[in-house]
Parts: sequence; structure tokens; C-alpha cells
Amino acid sequence: MLKRWTRMMVAGLFFLSAAPAWADATACHWKAEKDSLCLMAGEKVVYCWHFAAEGGYPYLHPLSLPAGPVMSALAPPDHPWHRGLWFSWKFLNDVNYWEFAPNHSQEPDGKTMVVAPVTIHTTATTATIGLRLKYSKGQTVLTEQRELVASVPRADGSYMIDWRSTFTAGDRDVVFERTPPEKASWGGYGGLGFRAAKTMGQFRAIDSEGHTGRTQAHGKQARWMDFSGVFAVPGEKPLPAGLPIFDHPSNPRHPTRWYLSDTTDLPYFGPALLFAQPMTLKAGASFTLKYRILVHPGLGEPPALEKEYQAFARSR
Repeated sequence: MLKRWTRMMVAGLFFLSAAPAWADATACHWKAEKDSLCLMAGEKVVYCWHFAAEGGYPYLHPLSLPAGPVMSALAPPDHPWHRGLWFSWKFLNDVNYWEFAPNHSQEPDGKTMVVAPVTIHTTATTATIGLRLKYSKGQTVLTEQRELVASVPRADGSYMIDWRSTFTAGDRDVVFERTPPEKASWGGYGGLGFRAAKTMGQFRAIDSEGHTGRTQAHGKQARWMDFSGVFAVPGEKPLPAGLPIFDHPSNPRHPTRWYLSDTTDLPYFGPALLFAQPMTLKAGASFTLKYRILVHPGLGEPPALEKEYQAFARSR
């Protein structure tokens, strides 16, 4: 399976508008430290996985283009639990695994912990990372086996991250819940999410069904959503960039609903498996979620994004 994923990730050329060339992938190298693995382009960090679950959960930050801006935000003041690109459930059996606890701690009430040594295998073109996590408060209610396969950039600077997580309930049922959107305008989120840097503006969010922006796309079902914009760093030329998340057809409740906030104050989006209703996982039962993240220069073009999605959909 890993070999098949690797072939899918390095095959083909990319396609998006305003895609400046950069040095080829041989300029990249992996940098491993005790609790992290980073892809470097010379001295620049292209992206970096952090495994120690500080602040609540493992995460990826910075997320950037090899010749472009840092696209992700880490612990912004308005939502300090936001961690670039990361995964967190909202409520498991009524315990909050998302926001920090109200006692001013720097982690949620529910603990998401890495419970085994992280496995890392790198080649010249990919890194494969394995993590085993547990979700607990007093006792473990859920375990996760997470596998990440990440690529070096293509000629246009774009690259892929394949995300596969298998969740298994403990010795009792697990109820996955969220703040219902019908009770709060900001409800419905939880799962994989991306928080963009405050330098991002001129948002262009579009999904596989042609919905654009929060008014049309928020809460709607779609096979993928692309979240692009223009990153304006003082003293530098503004650059368009973005990323889609693809929802694999084998995922529960596919096509997923999406949570979207495309404002300068809170640039965030992600697949929202629980948006419409909660879910119960029976004791001892499992399910798997598979996503592909595609970081790209320029603004996402739907025909090219759909072609990329179809390649991902054929993978297992």
C-alpha cells in the first residue's frame, strides 16, 4: 500500500495558474530531530511535523511553499489551540478534546497522546510516518493508528501529504459529538483542519460541486474543497497559494460536509464528518479516514483539482 501511495504522489505534473518555477527536488533534504521531521529546501523549512503533542496534539507547522510564503498559523491569539494543519475531535463521550480547558491550561480536558515510538522512513522523494495515539481522560476511550506519506515538491513547487487514520473504540461505545451548527453559527467543526496565516487574504474557497465562499460552501457536501488566497508579507511580492483537502470515497459519510471560515479574522477550513449529526462507534469497532492534502502555488483550478482527486479516489 505504501508503495502504491508513493507512486500516486510523485506521478504526473502539476497544473495551477501563477505557479513560479523553483529549484528541483534534489535541493530538498529531510531533517529529523527528537520530536519532529522537517523537509528543508536549503536553509528554508518547507514543512515540519511535530510529534510530541505539545499544546494538545501533533501538528504540522510551518506549511509553506519552497519558494513562497508560510501558509499556516501556529497558536493564534484568538484560538491558541489551532495548530497549522492538525487533527482533533471536538467531543468524545462529552469530553472536550479541542479547546483548551477553562482553567487556563495549555491543553484540552481530553488528552491526545502519542503512546509508541514514532516510525519514520524517508527516501529521496517521500517520508512515511507512523504514529499510535490514544484519546483519554482517566481511561483510554479511543486509539488511533495514523500513517502519513509526504512528498518533496514537484517542479512547480506543489507537494502532497496523504493522511490515513484508523480509530478503534475501547471497551465501551464512543460518541463523537460537536457543537451543533443549529445552536451556534460557529458550530459543526471537528477532525482535520487547517488554520491559515494572518497574511492570507483575497480568499477563494471552492468545492467539487462548484460552491464558492462561506455562504454557498459552508456545511455542504463535496468530494473536495480548495482553500486559496493571496499571501501579502510586508516588503515582499504578494503571492497566491493554497491547498485542497480531498475526501476519499471510502470514508464514512462521503462526500463529507465542510466547515469554512474565509475571513481575515479566522481563515480556517476542514472536512466536518460530524457537521450534520453525531456518530457512535461501538465498543471494539473501528473505522478509517483517508485524506490527501495538496499544497500548491497559485489559485486552485477546478478541472485540475478534479483530476488530482480522481487519482486519489482510485488509490486504496
